[in-house]
Amino acid sequence: MIEIFPVSSLERIYPDKRPKPERRGAMAKNEVYSFQVAYFFDYNLRDMTVKVEGALADFVEIRQIELVPATSPNTWKGDGYQVTDKPFLCPDVLRPLDTRALTARYNTYNGLWVTVKGNVPVGKHKVRIALMGEYGEIMATEYALEVLDFELCPQELVYTNWFHYDGIANYYNLAPFSRKYMPIMESYIKKAVEHGMNMLLVPMFTPPLDTRVGKERLTCQLVDIEVLDGKYIISLDRLIAFMKRALELGIKYFEMSHLFTQWGAKACPKIVAKVGGRTKKIFGWDNGATSKEYEEFLNVFLPTLEKRLTDEGLFDRCYFHISDEPNDKCINEYKGAKEIFKKYMPRGIVMDALSHYEFYKDGLVENPVCGTDAIDVFLENKVPNLWAYYCCAQSDKLLANRFMGFEPVRNRVIGVQLYQNNIKGFLQWGYNFYNSVLSDEPIDPYLITDAGCGLQSGDCFIVYPGRGGALDSARHEVFYDGLQDMRLLYTLENKIGRDKVLELLESHGYSGFRTYPHSYKALLELRRTVQRLIVNEI
Repeated sequence: MIEIFPVSSLERIYPDKRPKPERRGAMAKNEVYSFQVAYFFDYNLRDMTVKVEGALADFVEIRQIELVPATSPNTWKGDGYQVTDKPFLCPDVLRPLDTRALTARYNTYNGLWVTVKGNVPVGKHKVRIALMGEYGEIMATEYALEVLDFELCPQELVYTNWFHYDGIANYYNLAPFSRKYMPIMESYIKKAVEHGMNMLLVPMFTPPLDTRVGKERLTCQLVDIEVLDGKYIISLDRLIAFMKRALELGIKYFEMSHLFTQWGAKACPKIVAKVGGRTKKIFGWDNGATSKEYEEFLNVFLPTLEKRLTDEGLFDRCYFHISDEPNDKCINEYKGAKEIFKKYMPRGIVMDALSHYEFYKDGLVENPVCGTDAIDVFLENKVPNLWAYYCCAQSDKLLANRFMGFEPVRNRVIGVQLYQNNIKGFLQWGYNFYNSVLSDEPIDPYLITDAGCGLQSGDCFIVYPGRGGALDSARHEVFYDGLQDMRLLYTLENKIGRDKVLELLESHGYSGFRTYPHSYKALLELRRTVQRLIVNEI
């Protein structure tokens, strides 16, 4: 038996399960639209090619979907809405067809990811996709795609997904920021920008994130320091050049790396400098966050940084971090670190991921980034310019996340939630974290998807390292579809007003960050309703 048919991007094409066909869809003129093609052979087949026919052929990109082991689908509390609690093979890597011949595995459902984008002509179209073998066409299928006569409004959400520079360096065996490193790193930034990311974590110093106490990650530091006769000589030339290049690649905002260690602001980040002609570590775990020595350094560094960023027209694009995810037991430590920061950079805006309202109430964090499981109190108190984040902890109570163990609808629904709750920014910690938990060692993301048995599969990265740069995942595309859903809702708001859009969402069963329909069909039906309202069909 052989067969081929189109499938929604909100299905997964598992190797041992026939997915449901989905043969039609609609998109805005400037939207990036995705669907899949499932195909099945009862024999192995290699060296196929794909042929695309129809008026949209020049706007179509096709990638093969490859499997990775989801060894930890959900290592935390489950809620009954995950794929399974047992290891499975997850269709996730999107491999360009020009890097590897198309294959079909015996008695297995295989998949193609189809992306339509560009200056797409308005109208009803048929996209015909054929598998080609040595002797011609083997089989083909069609997808009906209507391009509607409107455009999505621009994305206003500020979105950051933490960029791990050591992950690239370790995987490709390249020195950070070296000549060969830079084009690969830039491919990762380009992929991020293409998927809505407009803020970038900048490694002034090696970011003190996900590092075991007493240990350290590969040095990734853009600020050059020399200690001469007991004085700090600061050069920001490499930092500024890096930030300007990021702007050229599409980044709009910068989050400057954390000035104190994670989960409590108790120590200093790793900082290296030239001392006596040799590079050595001058701050790290052995130095207290509010120590006299570190404050003396910040007294030189922060005013120098603020002046240069201001002179270069970059300061207003920058947000600063004290410590990631402080808890209620370290308020005093955080407060002491924040006071030092404000003493030497009073105009700097602080944003930090947190789950305790007290940090905002007491004025310690101007821009709180709240875990979606703890955001209700912030919403109830109408905190302005509120941000949200999720990580491994947001895994139950029906919260959205992008774990491999969650069906795609639970990834994509975040877009509706960000709109409905008027969220201004979104943060996730693992764009390309290719380390084991607490960075004990580097990992191969094609073999280890759970940070070495430490986190849920899929929590710590959403792109894969390809031969010459980043490769997308299906989860990355689905998340971006969610951001486009958010833009679709804002487009409707511009036409009928926010109150009516909120009424529509409530009537479809959406409320807060935990209540929503769990069928992908329901999300697609909401999308169709919004589209029809925009084009005056209802």
